[in-house]
Amino acid sequence: MARIVAVFLALGLVEGNDWPNIAGYTPGSDALVQALKGGTPNWELANHSYAFGNFSLSGKAPNGLRTMKGFSTGAEGKMYNGNNCAGCPYKTFSVFYDYYGDFDYADKWVSAALDGTNMTFSSGRHGPNDFATLGDAARIEAVKKGTAYMNVWMYVIREFEDAIDDCETCVNGLNCNEFSDSDSPQYNAVHAWDEGVAFYAGSLEGPNVGGSSAGEMVYRLAEKRCANFGTCESGSTGLSNVNKELLEDFIVGEALLMKGLCHAVRPIVDRIIKQMTVPLVQGSLRYAYKVGMAPEATDRSQKNAAEGAVFTAAVLPLVHECNVAAAKTISDEMKFGLYDQGVFPDFAAVKAAFESTYDCLGITCADVGGLSDTGARLASPVPVDMMAPKEGSSELGCEQA
Repeated sequence: MARIVAVFLALGLVEGNDWPNIAGYTPGSDALVQALKGGTPNWELANHSYAFGNFSLSGKAPNGLRTMKGFSTGAEGKMYNGNNCAGCPYKTFSVFYDYYGDFDYADKWVSAALDGTNMTFSSGRHGPNDFATLGDAARIEAVKKGTAYMNVWMYVIREFEDAIDDCETCVNGLNCNEFSDSDSPQYNAVHAWDEGVAFYAGSLEGPNVGGSSAGEMVYRLAEKRCANFGTCESGSTGLSNVNKELLEDFIVGEALLMKGLCHAVRPIVDRIIKQMTVPLVQGSLRYAYKVGMAPEATDRSQKNAAEGAVFTAAVLPLVHECNVAAAKTISDEMKFGLYDQGVFPDFAAVKAAFESTYDCLGITCADVGGLSDTGARLASPVPVDMMAPKEGSSELGCEQA
């Protein structure tokens, strides 16, 4: 039975003081974030950390290195090409590939932001993205959030899909998970699952449930957004509902894999993907409001517009799969370049477009919550009230505050 101790220390499942790197891997984000701190970011160091990982060792990756860049540049072989992965093409990755037209869509975004160059996805959607025109603060957000919510977000899902593949391709009638500490490929189902949890949390969250404010990965995003939207255990405080539900699913999924109940893991993964989508929607709404409604003079900034653009880039393919018109509305309101033209998001239009897809995305108004600022309710979905789906439509209408 595989036990990557750092994974469970990071999630507070076991006690300990000295804990190793998660899943034998120190994410390049640790060095990447340091390179982007301070008055003048070190773009050369940040680029190196992203591409080469700064001692991010993994026995499974080529040359012993696993990098944030590689999560995306290796996506075709690990998430789409059926010759290399039994369950490929993976459904969620296929949705993103179909939308952007690039297997390495996430790397195209992050690399262009690091280099300060102009980039357009092959599909032409959600662009062009001219990072050369952005100030350092905006480029930093494009890099940090693109790395975490485009590269890593998708790779987390890949690990869970890989766990199902490993479980289903067990050979010789053996219990594939009884010897999961083995290096043999057929015993890697639980190991892959553990890695998915590890990458979701990141190495900076520490040993406790709720993590640490130093975290930079998707786990930390869920904690930040729950405070903004009142979707923590106690409203704006406590563990996020997203991470609470995910923790339960992580534990259940692992237990099912240990028993070799491969098919029973599929609905668990589907639930995980839905929950992981919630913070991306929340982030998109938050910055549509901050830039579009500008409650404070400092909110209407190039930096905040960049944050909104990258949040929407991370979730638009899922919206497009549900409602093409809704995705176009969101992209037209939130993409790069609009701020510099003096064009700001129509928050009501963005909000309505997202809400029209909640049912299809498998999330609810209660999941997304209501945007608030220092306790004052802003124009956003009310978290506890939902209107019934409109007759003849799968769209959910959310109550207004």
